[in-house]
This record gives sequence, structure tokens and C-alpha cells, in this order.
Amino acid sequence: MDQPTLPPGTPSHEQQSWGVIISIIIIVLMIVIGAFYAWGKRVAQQGALSASTTAQ
Repeated sequence: MDQPTLPPGTPSHEQQSWGVIISIIIIVLMIVIGAFYAWGKRVAQQGALSASTTAQ
């Protein structure tokens, strides 16, 4: 069976699949980091609100 020849500079199918996996991992990590950042801001904001109400 002849494998189709790829043009020069084209990554192999194995390299392309690794690229897809790495891209998905990076996107998921960015979403998780963003979620923790937003959650941390919300917790800090609620903590500041509860501290100001208890101080009065």
C-alpha cells in the first residue's frame, strides 16, 4: 500500500493529532484558570461585603 506523499513542510498525521490534543488541553486550562479567577473575585467581593456589614 502506497502512502500518499505529503508536500514538504506538512506535518504527519501523528504530529497533527498531537497538535490537536495539545490545543484542546491549552483551551481547557485557560477555561479552568478563568473560572478560578472569576470565582476568586466573587469570593473576595462577598468577603468584603460581609466584612463591611459586620463592621457596622
